[in-house]
Amino acid sequence: MYTKGSPPTRSAAMFTLPFSVTLLTFLTILVFLGFGQRILDRMRLTDKEAVIILLLMIVGHFLPTISLTSRVALNLGGLIPIGVALYLLFTASSLERGRAAGVSLISAILVFLTDKLLPLQPGLLDPVFSGGIFAGLTATVWGRSRRSAFIAGLLGVFLVDLASLVQLWLQGLQQEITLGSGGLFSSMVVCAFLAVLITEVIGEIREAIHLGGSSNE
Repeated sequence: MYTKGSPPTRSAAMFTLPFSVTLLTFLTILVFLGFGQRILDRMRLTDKEAVIILLLMIVGHFLPTISLTSRVALNLGGLIPIGVALYLLFTASSLERGRAAGVSLISAILVFLTDKLLPLQPGLLDPVFSGGIFAGLTATVWGRSRRSAFIAGLLGVFLVDLASLVQLWLQGLQQEITLGSGGLFSSMVVCAFLAVLITEVIGEIREAIHLGGSSNE
């Protein structure tokens, strides 16, 4: 993920490898135990599909980084969440596909702009979190889709990282660039689940308010 004045692949260092692995492992156990079924239903995922996705993302943490050129390297693990996002995107309905793509693009633009315009220490709007925040809020406004939120949490972060890599290349900076670094991987994982959590919480609050208002009529 991009941060001001530094390569995008270094900004998520605050999320270490064990954190992401622990998060994914914890979620996998919850799915095995039957928790979160309502969220999975809203994302139109079966338990089996959810477990496979989570296990693939765990495995991705341990895949190696390979050199493509003298200045460009590729972290193979970074391909896993991108592949997951594309799978969810292309197996969705045409309406959902367009909505998820739109939410992803809007989220990426908002992350990129706030990262450029806000102070160096933006707090919760640090790119590590803002991808999930913007994806969750945008998905809530645009159809309240948990699936779109999850996809945007992954692709939005990736698009910002890709744009930042292009920016570094255009500036002609002489430094090694790693595509899909461990930091990017962790940011994508955190943002995807944060986006779903935000969409789910707001949805539950809206339902509670609606039911509360109906019962008082």
